[in-house]
Amino acid sequence: MRIPRVGLVICNSRSSNSGYITGLAATRLLTEFSEDAGICSLPAIANKVPRQIAVVKRIPHIIVVDGCHNRCANKILDQLGIHYDEHINLEDLGIKKLGPFTAVKYDQDDLEKVYRVLTSRVKNLLNRRGEAP
Repeated sequence: MRIPRVGLVICNSRSSNSGYITGLAATRLLTEFSEDAGICSLPAIANKVPRQIAVVKRIPHIIVVDGCHNRCANKILDQLGIHYDEHINLEDLGIKKLGPFTAVKYDQDDLEKVYRVLTSRVKNLLNRRGEAP
């Protein structure tokens, strides 16, 4: 099994616009960084699936991406004592969560903003040790 150099732990909630954007941006990022980055399973981590926890702890760099002030992904990693390098919260980027059942009501400009920020953070982490693709 290949261990990516950067793991993405994302909200990926498909119930709101902001959670949906986290998943869209991370999936798009994989088209550029498929050899260097991977998306981790938040439900498996939350349920303490041993294999997933072991894999996540082997990833050199972790970026957590939350869609809102609830910080679900961030809190799960904190509760399990899993170290991460970066935390991105879409509300800190000025993206407003519209609430439940709003997944498809996201703004394309917001998606682009999250993609750019996430891409920049991945590149910065890879460059820390001369690991840029």
